[in-house]
Amino acid sequence: MSTASNASPARRRTVTAVGGALVLVASLAACGESTDPSDNPNAFSYPETSGEPSGTPSPSASASSSADPAASGELPTVEGGFGQTPTITVPDAEPPTDLVVKTLSQGDCPAVKSGETMVVDYVGVRWEDGQPFDSSFDRGAPAGFGIGVGAVIPGWDSGLVGVKAGTRVLMVLPPDQAYGDTPPGDPIQAGDTLVFVVDVLGSHAGDEAAIGAPAPTEDDSLPAVSLSSKAPAITIPAGDPPKRLIAIPVVVGNGPAVEKGETLVVQYKGVLWRNGQEFDSSWSRQQPFVTAIGLGKIIPGWDKGLVGQTVGSRVMLVVPPKQGFGDAGQGKIKGTDTMVFAVDILGAY
Repeated sequence: MSTASNASPARRRTVTAVGGALVLVASLAACGESTDPSDNPNAFSYPETSGEPSGTPSPSASASSSADPAASGELPTVEGGFGQTPTITVPDAEPPTDLVVKTLSQGDCPAVKSGETMVVDYVGVRWEDGQPFDSSFDRGAPAGFGIGVGAVIPGWDSGLVGVKAGTRVLMVLPPDQAYGDTPPGDPIQAGDTLVFVVDVLGSHAGDEAAIGAPAPTEDDSLPAVSLSSKAPAITIPAGDPPKRLIAIPVVVGNGPAVEKGETLVVQYKGVLWRNGQEFDSSWSRQQPFVTAIGLGKIIPGWDKGLVGQTVGSRVMLVVPPKQGFGDAGQGKIKGTDTMVFAVDILGAY
């Protein structure tokens, strides 16, 4: 769930501003970063926008590209390796007029596909004066968003599709690939060229599901959650709901345990105990949900029930009103309603 004022987890549209975003991403332990940038062709990308005061890119014009970044003239220099906060130095020169994406270090994880939910760390500065306007590194929380679907600014959508997870790229976005004449606010001005360094942490498909070992619930007084690799079925038992929060994995993943403050990427489905009616589902949107966990960004039942679970798990959450939306309820959810969720933990960053 997104916040106490919204019945479903809110998907943030932030490419350069992602404070408190909701994201869960698969571990990168099986693949990583290599040092040969020639392994990966340059790609083109595009950040998304959020309601926060920052330089987060939002949807705008169509993308152009420069196949050879060197042909665009002098480019910014970057200090620091993948996973480290980069230092960006902008040259005293005219900016390129086309979108430029340059691989600084090459990852060996799967390439990001259009329509997936991707997770990144990034820093953004203005070309004009090198002034920083946004940094997920400073917030300590990676950003998660749909890519190639108009959820972020054009340069990110064009430039990040096809980039392998574990890769660090330098991106130079001319105004028509960023905010053009409608900037989000200071320090970004109309007509600004923007420079980003982006670490691609991972990506998740719209139909991705938990991949752990089955551990079906054997307590007949609790809901039954199917082990399907698609949207799970949730069957509510006869009788009154428990008054306390229940968090039980029905599929146990072998990934790392989720820690407070991490960004999670999840699939989920929520139904009401009183009638089994579905009220929300990321599966129906074909878009995994990204959120910070354990920090009060979502309902208490999620914050308490998902911390400590392992990546790759499907977790059944039975959330009483006090751990959900309280007496006020939300939308179809009454103040007396107990909610039941099936949550697939796809990743944690």
